[in-house]
Amino acid sequence: MKVIEAIHREENGRIIVSLKFKTRDQLLDPDDPSPLPKKELTQDAEDAILNNVFAYRLKKPVKLEIQVPMVPDPGSVKEISDAIRNHFRFVLIGHTRDTAIFIRERRTALAFTVLNILIALLYIGYAYLNENWMSTIAGTLVGGLVIIINWATIWDTYEFFIFDSREKYQRKKLLNKIIDGEIQVISLVQDR
Repeated sequence: MKVIEAIHREENGRIIVSLKFKTRDQLLDPDDPSPLPKKELTQDAEDAILNNVFAYRLKKPVKLEIQVPMVPDPGSVKEISDAIRNHFRFVLIGHTRDTAIFIRERRTALAFTVLNILIALLYIGYAYLNENWMSTIAGTLVGGLVIIINWATIWDTYEFFIFDSREKYQRKKLLNKIIDGEIQVISLVQDR
């Protein structure tokens, strides 16, 4: 694997992320037979762009400078910039689909949490009315089971709402920032 060089700088209140690719095939997938504006990025290129743009505050505007050798089959710099933008539009469509599934799963987790809280309240009510039952093996086992199930489902729901939701929101914001941002492709002369 060849290293993708990254340089960051700030100019006029926006972040400039400059990525230097060693070859055109390091940026655009050589196995994709599509013409240039429809050609996909390599996984390494996608990761490099996402990670380097995400490294800075998402509130600031971003400009991507993509430096790539144009030999062989140069194509126009506009077509390469359109290919990058199209690739991230496609990734955003997949992200939107995944988010819809995520929301459905989040609703399911919330329903399980509510059900388990009701079971816990029933257990607490029963234990309050029958204090002697708590000291039996059955009471202890049921109490332990209720605690474990509630802890697991409440934590899962908490994770869905707090951690995973934030991650989904940040990724959507990041993808939109790349799609809507300025992308400048700089043609490099390849060393021989």
